[in-house]
Amino acid sequence: MRRRRDVSPIGAGHPSPPQRQRHPCVAFAEARPCGTAGNGYRVGMDLERLRPVFETSGPYLTLHVDVSRDSEDGAEQLESRWTTIRHEFERAAVPRALYDELDRRLHENTHVAGEVRRTIVASGEQVLLDDVQPGHNPHPEVVDLGDLPDLSAWIDTEDQAYPFVLAVVDRTGGEVSAYRAASRPPVEQESVTGVTFYITKVPEGDWAQKQFQQTAENRCHENAELVAEHVRSAAFACAAEVVLVAGEVRARAEVVKALEHLDRGFDHVVEIQSGGRAAGASDEALWQEVHERLRELAAGDDAAVSTLLEEGRGRRERVAIGVGDVLDALFKGQVERLVVDLEALAERSVKPGRHLGLPLPQPAATADELPADRVLVAAGTLTSAHMSVLPASMVHGGGASALLRWDDSSSA
Repeated sequence: MRRRRDVSPIGAGHPSPPQRQRHPCVAFAEARPCGTAGNGYRVGMDLERLRPVFETSGPYLTLHVDVSRDSEDGAEQLESRWTTIRHEFERAAVPRALYDELDRRLHENTHVAGEVRRTIVASGEQVLLDDVQPGHNPHPEVVDLGDLPDLSAWIDTEDQAYPFVLAVVDRTGGEVSAYRAASRPPVEQESVTGVTFYITKVPEGDWAQKQFQQTAENRCHENAELVAEHVRSAAFACAAEVVLVAGEVRARAEVVKALEHLDRGFDHVVEIQSGGRAAGASDEALWQEVHERLRELAAGDDAAVSTLLEEGRGRRERVAIGVGDVLDALFKGQVERLVVDLEALAERSVKPGRHLGLPLPQPAATADELPADRVLVAAGTLTSAHMSVLPASMVHGGGASALLRWDDSSSA
């Protein structure tokens, strides 16, 4: 089995192993808006998208390849990478049909600006996962053939994503955009325009002042409710973890109030002080504050998960600490949420034979020894667990812990 073979072009710098840092860029939250798991933390990364991978027998071919076209020599760099990959394919006797399909996919234009990483997992002649991740990726590029796919780098990047909706509003409506991650283009954008007639208040002392003033107030309120409805729809579309509201002060307050009255579980609604729809409003300042708020929310979520682990350890209930205990809990279907440091686990190995019945595809289920990170990802996916990636110092147990749906003491 070849693990984490670098496919960077000759002469390209080889990055050092990345340090885990949370930043807003998961797109894998459940289809629910702005919610938590009900106990103070996000639901975590949903691994369900990986289920087709692990419901197919291996061995698996995994590619993490930079397919950026943002430089003058981008095409040349990609060809250099493809040459390295092609030689690996020849050594691994990759079927010709899969060879041609991967050639096509890696060379096609993703139409994504800036740095782009493409992750592909295949088995036999079938492509099981193909995903494009925009933005800088500190993980090394690899081509890997193994009993389980090497998905840690892809998961680490996906886990750092924080789905959100941004509404930039004024009295007449707003611009509503849904994002899977701050580093990606919006998945949905809509300009919401309410009633503009009689939206401006008349000067004080006018004979119709009271009537027109009340009409203007009503119009602002109705427009805010209209924006809130579109925000709710967008939040469902991208499984948003938070709604950010920017723009005119009064309009912001009205939209936030309207969102509070919606019975759809909007736990996180945050006002953004910067930016707006008016001419001269700074988009740079707006996005700087958006990133700051998302970083704060992600850090708070991480701290909440770590606290739950600490509390569970103290009470000795509904937690598993350490690779062995976590694997036993996965075998029993107890794990609600895996909390892992995948980089640390990649350096450890697991003997599947010591955990008979652990849900793994073949040939991994009967393998002598496998990397711990790959085993936990596979078993977690097949038992419908969620996942959070945190530094080992927050995870404990050598990089593997779990929050449990139930424990043996509660079922006794």
